[in-house]
Amino acid sequence: MATATAEAPETVRAPFFTTKVITFIAFTATLIFSQNMFAVSSQIGVGDWEFWIDWKDYAWAPFVYTWIVAVHFPVYSWIFNKFFKIYFGSTLVLMFWFLQRTLMIQLFYVGMNNYPFNYVQLPSYLFPAMAADFALLLFGLKKHMGLYVLVSAFLAGVLVVPGHFLFLNTPFLLTNVGYPDPLTGGLHTMPVWSLIRMTIPKAPIPSYIAEGFTWPLPYKSFYDPYIIMTGFMGIMGVVWSGFTYIFLKSIFYGYEKTIKHFVKPAGA
Repeated sequence: MATATAEAPETVRAPFFTTKVITFIAFTATLIFSQNMFAVSSQIGVGDWEFWIDWKDYAWAPFVYTWIVAVHFPVYSWIFNKFFKIYFGSTLVLMFWFLQRTLMIQLFYVGMNNYPFNYVQLPSYLFPAMAADFALLLFGLKKHMGLYVLVSAFLAGVLVVPGHFLFLNTPFLLTNVGYPDPLTGGLHTMPVWSLIRMTIPKAPIPSYIAEGFTWPLPYKSFYDPYIIMTGFMGIMGVVWSGFTYIFLKSIFYGYEKTIKHFVKPAGA
């Protein structure tokens, strides 16, 4: 005698990638990938400007520095907030990169080549990274992405030069040292940057150091190098923000096209 049996309702399990373990793995992979991408971009675009005590070509600084801070940091802030609920994604990536760079310098430069370790200090990207995180706190994820990218890229670009002034060994370059005269035996007192330029004639020194840092005065506010560079950095940040917006939109377009193929958890 055949008996009818009621079929048990099918249980829909949560996707594997939604578990806490996979979330932690995804966070770690994203952090490592982000800092590696930032390290490669910094090495290719900026080179050793952010490392040595002098700069290679000061005229190109607004283009390469703003490319780093206005494209990378808004993306990091948005991605880490969107997927991992972390409100300091840019600063986290930057400090992770700084830790990795410090370990590499300690191992290869100091350990193998006797490079003076006291030259290594906080990266000059710190202010732009904090600006991108702060802009995300103001706007949040629910407001227009384009406006956030525009404001964060502009703030990141404007804060490049103050970051240089504080973190690129400026106090060291302005320190007075005594240089003995080989002919008369006298002692000449001069700042370190002047000694570097005397020893290496083509060594580029930031203009606000070589020409003397001055606060904007009424008769020179429009051509003060500090003001000109800061304004140009902000303009370039706005220019790069367009590319950043396209990059973010493409990331989430691909993400949404991918996740729609997965089954949603039961009750979602």
